[in-house]
Amino acid sequence: MKENHDELGYFMVQTLTEKMLEKGLISFDEYDKLTALNRQTFSPLYADLLPKRLDISSKTI
Repeated sequence: MKENHDELGYFMVQTLTEKMLEKGLISFDEYDKLTALNRQTFSPLYADLLPKRLDISSKTI
């Protein structure tokens, strides 16, 4: 049950973090720091499979 809570919590805060980056409310470095903190706080089940840094070179933000 805790795993499901962690997965949902991570998904919610990471979605919010991505929206903040898209709107220019945080920098890319702040995004990276928040992503690391989100993973540490919520310990998503597949955290080791997630990329360590977001590759935004192909995205337009």
